Amino acid sequence: MHPDLQSQLLEEIVSRYPRKSDAVEEISEILKIAKDAVYRRLRGDTLLAPSELSDLARAFNVSLDALIFEQSNTFFFTYNAFSVGAASFEDYLQGFINELEMAQQQPLQQFYYASAELPLFHTLFFPELISFKLYLWGRTLLDFDYLKELKFDFRIIPPDILRVTERMLRIYIDLPGVELWSPSVIDHTLNEIEYHISTGSFQQPKDALMLYDKLEALSHHIQKMARYGKKFPLNADPEGAVGGSFQLFHNEMVYTNNTALAGIKEGQVLFTTLGNPNFMRSTDPRICSYMEGWFKRVMNKSVPISEHNERDREWFFNRIRKKIAFSRRRMEVELGWE
Repeated sequence: MHPDLQSQLLEEIVSRYPRKSDAVEEISEILKIAKDAVYRRLRGDTLLAPSELSDLARAFNVSLDALIFEQSNTFFFTYNAFSVGAASFEDYLQGFINELEMAQQQPLQQFYYASAELPLFHTLFFPELISFKLYLWGRTLLDFDYLKELKFDFRIIPPDILRVTERMLRIYIDLPGVELWSPSVIDHTLNEIEYHISTGSFQQPKDALMLYDKLEALSHHIQKMARYGKKFPLNADPEGAVGGSFQLFHNEMVYTNNTALAGIKEGQVLFTTLGNPNFMRSTDPRICSYMEGWFKRVMNKSVPISEHNERDREWFFNRIRKKIAFSRRRMEVELGWE
């Protein structure tokens, strides 16, 4: 192993502690070696064994690739589709829960989220909406054979899976967040409903109208969270509810894939979709720092619609509800229910 890599890794670890002796004690415990052996490695008198290098990188969430390629434009991501065998909805959702719990267990500085479509986390507020979303993913992107010939109804996702989504929602509500939306955020979901109505994919066509009802109710709930500047469950008293902060920004011109940036004690973690709903993950400080700057630049050119900005908030959510109503009327005509 090149000694420069060792010194870079150890310098990064030591920099996270107020005193060098604290870092030495932690390294000693992780590597199961004496403190004087740690000092020899800090001075470069002894090289870290490959297993020690790996143990430290994992324990402190340091990307060795980032240290090696720090002067290049090469960035390293992990891809959840390679590490999670999605044989069932439980398998797939567990990957989301693992990431959310990791953020929840540490002092979270901020959770930025930008999306061109209705964020998955918000569909969790209504079992009907997340059931429809999971049905779509299971039939197409996750390729579950048993769903391919089944039409949608609200019983198709079993209660144990919905309990998992409730757990995800509780964690999401706890996390402080900044979200960046455009009015087109609802379009993709409306297109999905319209497509499945047109192709006869609902067991009971009136269930499609229920989805419109839930989308409208969700828009009112998100608007209320934006008004109070914090997240809370449905039907909770906003004044007394305990939840993470919720800052919502509106921008007409920015379109992006689903991108999230979480700031935690060990650094930052970037998530971006690739083959939605699968996502790539990186802790490379260079790309995370760049994306933090991107979020802040876009936010500076966006309209805040949380808390005190009632006029723009009303306009934004009224526009979303008009889209929902227009789609519903068009589908009622198609179904002959006008």
